[in-house]
Amino acid sequence: MMRETLQKIIRETLSIPADVVSITPLHGEASTRIYSRLQLTNGKSFIVMQLPPGPTSASEEITNLKQPGQELPFLNVAQYLKNQALPVPEVYHYDEKEKFLILEDFGDETLEKRVRSHPEEKELWYKKAIDLLVDFQVKTEKATTCVAFHRSFDKTLLDWELDHFWEYGVEIRQNKKSVEAKNNFEKLSRPISDFLTKIPTVLTHRDYQSRNLMVYEGQLEILDFQDALIGPLPYDLVALLRDSYIVLEKELLERLIQHYLKKREEAKHPLEAESFRKMFDWVTIHRKLKDAGRFIYIDKVKKNSSFLPSIPASLAYVKTAFERQPELNEFFNFLKKYVPEFS
Repeated sequence: MMRETLQKIIRETLSIPADVVSITPLHGEASTRIYSRLQLTNGKSFIVMQLPPGPTSASEEITNLKQPGQELPFLNVAQYLKNQALPVPEVYHYDEKEKFLILEDFGDETLEKRVRSHPEEKELWYKKAIDLLVDFQVKTEKATTCVAFHRSFDKTLLDWELDHFWEYGVEIRQNKKSVEAKNNFEKLSRPISDFLTKIPTVLTHRDYQSRNLMVYEGQLEILDFQDALIGPLPYDLVALLRDSYIVLEKELLERLIQHYLKKREEAKHPLEAESFRKMFDWVTIHRKLKDAGRFIYIDKVKKNSSFLPSIPASLAYVKTAFERQPELNEFFNFLKKYVPEFS
């Protein structure tokens, strides 16, 4: 039935005189959405994104949306970013009844695949990703009616993500449950979320990393942006440079942070280097603890164990950031009792 429906849309709605050759399932990471590639007899291809059954939520991630709207968040955010001349896929068709979209196809080469197959190009492509990120931040600095500007990393959400790590990264992973330990974790972790609520904010993609950036026709294209929200300034840079899938060498990491600061200055949005590095480390601790907990949640709840190998890298980033921030020594020493990677 889906094939017949797609064939009808191709010919009648999109006015393309071609037939469907194949519908090939694609790997969709941890998403509840299902992706397929639609291949036509004329050589064109599209991506079909099937939404999960039931009410469509504003975000796959936990969020604090203040003004829920009727429009599908993916469509809402996609149109906003497209209007800012940012490289996101064209939406050719949305079937509200059957809950699927037909999107532009950017191919199969993610940033992760590119730098793994061409390691000599790693710095080049990461600098391109940083250039695009600064462009994203500058072009989206003015609030609009876009749904992304009506949700944010507030204190409640930041606390929840830390608690998510404790629940899955300690209580379930280590099989250690203690009311006293949980209370201590909450007390020691709250200064991090407090700090994150006080630093400058920008529109954040929320998952700006190597598997959500596609290399296509010599440029980078952005995917998986539907969960965008207002968040801490370094958040997307942390997601990119402290990626759980690609570990950057220490010297390269420093050059890339310098490149980001330089591009911000060139865009007339300069940042003070020392204070930015502190923000970068504190966001790293928060984001990568959350990631480690999320990977275990995906394994235990969604029955997808493919992210478990990324936990050591995530926690190694946290450890490095803790070691650079002596203000957080008490919290770090507490976690050493419950996180083997920190010992």
